[in-house]
Amino acid sequence: MRRFARSAVISASVWALVGGAGLAIAQTATTPADPKASTSAPAAPAAPAAPAPDAKAPDAKATDTQNADPSAADTQGDGDVSISEVPDVQTEELTADLAKKAIDGYKMVHDKYQDSPLEDYQDLQEFVDKDPKGKQFETDIKGFGFTSVNDWNLAVSSVSIAYNNILDDQTSDIKQQIEDVQKSTDMAQDMKDRTIKSLQASIPSENNTKIIQELIKDKDYGEKIKLLESTEE
Repeated sequence: MRRFARSAVISASVWALVGGAGLAIAQTATTPADPKASTSAPAAPAAPAAPAPDAKAPDAKATDTQNADPSAADTQGDGDVSISEVPDVQTEELTADLAKKAIDGYKMVHDKYQDSPLEDYQDLQEFVDKDPKGKQFETDIKGFGFTSVNDWNLAVSSVSIAYNNILDDQTSDIKQQIEDVQKSTDMAQDMKDRTIKSLQASIPSENNTKIIQELIKDKDYGEKIKLLESTEE
């Protein structure tokens, strides 16, 4: 379930990688979650691979790898980072109904599959395809009206990002990080583009923020949504 929550604070994951690539930037974002938030891979309770839920990330220190290829695979240590390691964060515009279904699905997963090794799989679809409980998991998620587990993962990741940003607004920090990446001369362009895309996706839209603010006040969902709070691992 840890991977679901990571999508809520994805910028920290991105910056842990960026720092390793030789970009000296002070990092103040909270550490997430891995739900990857994408339609092709989850990570809601994680990079969710799926979702659920804050530890402050340490400041990124300047490294001595500025002459290394920042898009190269990690072959000599933490200084080399592959673009494939930068989370591909995606979100979508929510409706009140979609957000409620995503939260209901998350609570079900939290209660029924909390002991399942979701974090051991690359994404939720791989869990569905390979784990003995995968097909039942897929059936349960589709029962909430989602066409696929990744469809649900995208929705719950969008909810999680908006909710956690309401609890701890990182917008200014993330925008500063985007500006620093844009100015950087130490990153390969492909890694720079993907990092900026992921950071931008971790800023919730005004629509999503408003919808989640209303759900926080809802007597039926105010407690359920707390399951998505980022927690220290």
